[in-house]
Amino acid sequence: MEIMMKHPESGKNIELKENGTNIKIGGEEYEVIDQNGSLENSGVIVLNCIPVKPEGREKFEARFLNRPKRIENEEGFRAIKVSKPLHGDTYIVVTQWTSEEAFRNWQNSEAYSHAHKKRGTEKGLDREIGVLKEKPYHEVYEVSGNQA
Repeated sequence: MEIMMKHPESGKNIELKENGTNIKIGGEEYEVIDQNGSLENSGVIVLNCIPVKPEGREKFEARFLNRPKRIENEEGFRAIKVSKPLHGDTYIVVTQWTSEEAFRNWQNSEAYSHAHKKRGTEKGLDREIGVLKEKPYHEVYEVSGNQA
């Protein structure tokens, strides 16, 4: 499936294309290492970009592969794809929601707090030396159409 996405503020268009166990976002390719749900041609897609040091990849992947999986029960949730870069160092956690409001509601939920409860503590990946290369960031895109 190919999905066209548009950044609501910058107007930047980006294509997301699924191909078996790989996903292409813009011009970059990723291997999907964990997923739930199916991407659809509506709603919003959030790209949570997480730059990881080479020596931290194994630890980062283990954390995500053992995540509590509570996001899947949130209202408005459609899909998640934890994506490992084939080139480069930035993992992308793709989530799809029925609306930006559903995504923001999740960010304010108990499930979000639970998923991020170690952040900022000595057990959090953000504080552990040798894991994150830079501070993670996310971008919200509106689905603007598909091509197949």
